[in-house]
Amino acid sequence: MSSVLDKTMDALRRASRETEVFLSLLPARARAEARQSDGRTERLGPLDGSTVSWKDMIAIKGVTTRAGSLHWRAAAPASADAEVVDRACKAGLVSIGVTNQSELAFSGIGYNPHYGTPLIEGRAPGGSSSGAAASVARGTTRLAVGTDTAGSCRVPAAFQGVVGFRPTRGRYPMSGVLPLAPSYDTVGSFARSVADVIELDAILSCDTAKPDAASGLSVVSDLLDGGSVAAPVSQRCKDAVTDLEQAGVLMDYPGRSPLDEALALISAGGWPGAFEAVQTCGPLLETANAHRLDPFVAARLRASASLDLDKIARVKQGARALRETVRASDTIYLLPTVAIEAPHLAPLLEDPQTFAATNAAALRLTMPASLLDLPAISLPAGKTDAGCWVGLQLVGPPDSDRTLLATAAMVETLLMRKEALT
Repeated sequence: MSSVLDKTMDALRRASRETEVFLSLLPARARAEARQSDGRTERLGPLDGSTVSWKDMIAIKGVTTRAGSLHWRAAAPASADAEVVDRACKAGLVSIGVTNQSELAFSGIGYNPHYGTPLIEGRAPGGSSSGAAASVARGTTRLAVGTDTAGSCRVPAAFQGVVGFRPTRGRYPMSGVLPLAPSYDTVGSFARSVADVIELDAILSCDTAKPDAASGLSVVSDLLDGGSVAAPVSQRCKDAVTDLEQAGVLMDYPGRSPLDEALALISAGGWPGAFEAVQTCGPLLETANAHRLDPFVAARLRASASLDLDKIARVKQGARALRETVRASDTIYLLPTVAIEAPHLAPLLEDPQTFAATNAAALRLTMPASLLDLPAISLPAGKTDAGCWVGLQLVGPPDSDRTLLATAAMVETLLMRKEALT
């Protein structure tokens, strides 16, 4: 059996060839952590010795945190690890490197004009945690840690065929993590299996509860059959629902759900996270280096600056009420993660309006959980005829993270069992 150091060195070699995925590598640190893991007589836990990557929003001691931007490329290196990094290190994880992302974490497409884009055969990787998802999808690391504000873990997970988890905000410490929209930002994770996400969640949250999976799921029918969901995506999700029903999972088909209501709020008043992003990152538009910003990110910041404060306040007020509605219902909802197939990137770069519209479409179905601060997870649900991965999204009540993860593990097992039989 290969040692942790052998596996770590292999991961570093692979990462060194993936310059569009990894912005910085941590060879000395990785080797030291691998040797420590090999030297332990007792494992610290199931993930001891497992490789992990970190999005370029998360502080790593001795590395400059850039948020995928040229603006902070010359900034001083971080003097300490972010708290989530420290927790992972103490649990025996081996940090390989820092991953690429959409600049400032303000795009669902995953494009980065400065450091490259980890494309999927010419298609967009999803953002903003594009490199984090790629480090797992390509098999370079076992785990990856990103951030999710409006869907930045779930969208790239859906496009790249891995598991992507957004926890309830505040579940993981945010010290040492660059902000985008502080009322909506959270650290999130990627893995190839829900089991690994469950173990990583326990490390980052210090919550080791093992609740039972939910007995049933509530299908958000309007968002499964609606005209805004591409037919191939809708069909793959419907197939998954059918498979789960045949496996004995109880399915409820309510009328209009709180997630529908959240979408209506956003449509009417705007996305509050974009409004906060202007407060956080808008000043960059006034600097001497403004011309060096990704033009698509800069355009979105400028457009977001025109959002109406009163309308945003009404959206936030409505969201608070909807969140309590979800809490009272104690329901786990099922819907597509992303309404579209991963788009080819080149045509988007030729037309700013198409880029903006596609970005909005990519984030549309992940925004409701973010707005209501609900834990959510994306699971691979197979591929379309065009070869694009489709994500199945589960959204739980407030603070139901461990129950949601247990339910996702059940769903994953049943879908994999069905696939093995066909």
